[in-house]
Amino acid sequence: MSRLKRWIKTTPLYPTLKAIRDATRTKSRVDRIERRDTEQMAKILPRLLPVGGNAIDIGAHRGDILEQFLRGSPTGQHIAVEAIPELAEHLRITFPTVEVHSAAAGDRPGTTEFQWVVSNPAFSGLKRRDDLGAGESVRPLSVRVVRIDDLVPKGRPVAVIKIDVEGAELGVLRGAQRVLNENRPWIFFEHGSAATQYGTTTADIAAEFARHALAVWLMGDWLAGRPPLSTEAFAAAAATGDFWNFLAGPHRLPPRASVPS
Repeated sequence: MSRLKRWIKTTPLYPTLKAIRDATRTKSRVDRIERRDTEQMAKILPRLLPVGGNAIDIGAHRGDILEQFLRGSPTGQHIAVEAIPELAEHLRITFPTVEVHSAAAGDRPGTTEFQWVVSNPAFSGLKRRDDLGAGESVRPLSVRVVRIDDLVPKGRPVAVIKIDVEGAELGVLRGAQRVLNENRPWIFFEHGSAATQYGTTTADIAAEFARHALAVWLMGDWLAGRPPLSTEAFAAAAATGDFWNFLAGPHRLPPRASVPS
C-alpha cells in the first residue's frame, strides 16, 4: 500500500470518502437488475395487498419479502414456505405471527431430495442448477413437499403470492389450482433459464396462468399502465436475461391514482 493510501485511511474524512466511492462504484449487471426489480416491487405491493389481506411467500429464504407483507398487512394470515431447515427456523423466530412450513412447494405431496447450495443458498432448489461455479458447496437434503392447496384453508382469501423456487415454479402453480381459481391473486414470480432443468418452457408458465384467467406483466410495464405481455413477448423478455422477476394477475389493473410516487 502506498504512503498516500495509508495516509488517506487515517484521515477523519475516510469513512465519508469510502461511502461516496461505494455508492458511485459501477454495480454488476445482476446487481442493477435486482435493484430495479426490488424497487419496482416495493412500489407495486402496497397497491395489491390490502391491510388485513393474506399473502404467501414461497421460497421465503431469510424473509425480505415476508417483512414487506407484514409491513403492509400486519394482521394478515401469512404463510411462508422454505425448504432449508435453518432458514425456516430463522423465519419462525423472526416472524412469530407467520405460519412457517419447512418444506418445498410442488404439485405432489411427499418427500424428495433438495439441493442446498450452502455457499449460495439463493441458488438452492429441487434440482441442482447447471450454472453453479466449481467452488460452490452443495448439500443434498431430504425435504417434505407440500401443495399450496393443502396449506390454505378453503374459504381463506389470498391476495398476493410470491414464488422464488429456482425453476420449479410450474409445479408450485399446479399445486395451487384451488387457491388460484378461488382468489385469482397477484403473483410475483421468478422465471428464467433454471426452468429448463424441469423441462418447463415460458409458454408452459403462460398457459398455466391463462388457465386461471391471469396475465403476465413486466413490473415496469404494470407500473406504467401498459397491457400484459403476450406469450411470445413473455418468452422474448425471459430469453434476454434482463428480466427474471415478473408479475401475474387479473387482466384488470388497479386504479392508477393509487400508484406511490
